[in-house]
Parts: sequence; C-alpha cells; structure tokens
Amino acid sequence: MKKELLDESELVRDGKRKRNVPRLGGVSLFPILIISVGLPLACTFFLYDQYTTSSENMDGFVQFMLMLTGLTTMYLVGVMDDLVGVSITSKLSIEFVAALMIPLSGARIEHLDGLLGFYHLPLWFSFPLTVAAVMYVSNTISMLDDVDGLASGLSIIAFSVMAVLCGIAHQYLLLMVCVAMVGLLGPFLFRNVLGWRFGWRKLFFGDTGGLTIGYLLAYVVISVSRMGGDELPMGVGIVCFAALLIPMFDVFRVSITRLVNGRNVFKSGDHNHIHHRLMAAGLGARQVLVVLLLMSLEYVGLNIWGVWIGLDLSLLLVVDVATWGLSQVVIMYYKKRRELGYVA
Repeated sequence: MKKELLDESELVRDGKRKRNVPRLGGVSLFPILIISVGLPLACTFFLYDQYTTSSENMDGFVQFMLMLTGLTTMYLVGVMDDLVGVSITSKLSIEFVAALMIPLSGARIEHLDGLLGFYHLPLWFSFPLTVAAVMYVSNTISMLDDVDGLASGLSIIAFSVMAVLCGIAHQYLLLMVCVAMVGLLGPFLFRNVLGWRFGWRKLFFGDTGGLTIGYLLAYVVISVSRMGGDELPMGVGIVCFAALLIPMFDVFRVSITRLVNGRNVFKSGDHNHIHHRLMAAGLGARQVLVVLLLMSLEYVGLNIWGVWIGLDLSLLLVVDVATWGLSQVVIMYYKKRRELGYVA
C-alpha cells in the first residue's frame, strides 16, 4: 500500500483544522549538498594541480567517492520508503550494502583509545563494528523528526562540532561537508520553529532526509575519530560521538523496552522516545526542543572537558550513561506526577 506523504488533511481536532505537513523535505538535501561541495572541490582541483598528483589526496578522494556511493544508495532507499514503502527486510539489506561502503573506503573504527580496555581493533572486529555503527546512526535521525526543529537542531550541533575538529585537523574536504550541512539544515530549523510567523508550512525530513543526514554524520564522525593521537587529542572519538549520544541512547532504550515487552524492535509509533516522554511530563514542543538541544551541548562540553584533562575514557562513558540515566529518572518522576493529576 502506498505510504501517505502528508499528514491527514481535512481533519478537525479540538475544533482546529489540521494542515498538510510535507514529509519529503529531505529530498532537497542530497542534490544541494553535491552542488555545495562538488563545485568548490572541482575549483580546488582545477586551480591547484598538485592536489591531483598527491597520493594522499587521491586516497582521500577515492574514500570520499565510495562514501558518496553509499550515501546515494541510502538516499534512494529513503525516497522509495517515503513514496511507496519498503519492507523492513529490504530496507535493512540495502542499508547494509550502503554501510559497507564506509569501511571499504578505509574509514573504519580502528582504535578505541582505551575505552572499556580496548585499544587497537583487529580488522575482523573493526569492520563489522563500523558497519553496525553506520546503520545505527543512520536510523536515529528519522526518529527525532516528530518535534519541530529537533532533528535539524541536533544535527546542526553535531556537524558544527565536527566542523571545528576538522578545521583544527586541517581536513578541509570534511570541513566543507560539515559547513555545507549546517547551511542546509539551518533553513529547516528556522522554518519549522519560526516559520509560522510568516505563514510557512512545516517541512519534515522523512526517511529520505533522516537516512541521508544520519549516514553522512556517521561517516564524518568515524573519519574524525580516527585522527585521535595524530592531528587531534587522543580520545577525541568520544567527543565526536558525544553530539549523537541523545539519539543513540534513546534508540537503545526504546529497543530494549520493546524487546522486554515482546514487541517488534523496528515498529514505530509507540510514542516512547525521549521527546514523547518529555511532552507526557508536561513540556510543550518548544520546551522539549530547548531541553534536548541543551542536553546535547552539555554532553559535548562534558566530553571535551574530559578529554582535555585526560580523564579515563571508560570513566567518562560511565559519567555519560549516569547523566542519561538521571535525566530519565527525572522525566519519569514528572511524567508520573502528571498522570496522577499533580499538574503545576
């Protein structure tokens, strides 16, 4: 059955008529990204011939092209899912093929800098770990697209952090990608949060945009995390993933909850994500957006501080998990109070 691309129109709820909400906003991301990055990159190669003869730069270019192959595949499966629907088996199979492109390009999670006692990882472990990480991160962004500006806001924070790290490490190709994505996501954030003042309709990513953003984030995060101990401080990988901790922790918690309750892990629509729980605790959509963006910035700041002072990465991870656990306890406390009728 063909999937609906718009929210139900002509429905009256609480005396108000619902408006159509486009779900294919993410279609524009990929072609504009190619233009934004491709043109400056082509000019660079044209103006500086040495870039075409440098073995190191050619290796990076081949790696980037393999990533683009996987990104295109992820983008197309997202378009198919938004337009006609794709079975979960077919979708995960195609995502697996797309995810393979990143470790095949050489961008693998090869070391953990002592996190949980792991340092250099053998190929037989780092390869599937990278594929799993790419698929995991790629599917987290779409799950945040229920609250106006949340997916774009968290993605902007993540790409901004990566842009700073890429600039420090002199990785200008990745820097161009991050800056381009911040520029592309900014209008989504503005339109969905403040667009109502101008009579604009909200525009959501859908699976097309969510998978595209998630896949690109995974590639950039993995690529930057590999620079720890070289261009960047040892342990910078945990800083890279810090910007993604909220969606990653939340998807993990929701998946475990579904398994415990005997439900399909891949089924959506159970309203158990962190933004749903915050709303159930009494916060409005704008308040949820602000709270989660501040939490994301807190994780980034905490992990930058931990790496800067040389804190043990395993201890830093424990602090991250404890902070997340504490936030869930607070949310559940206010959620229960609201359910019992204690509304402030």
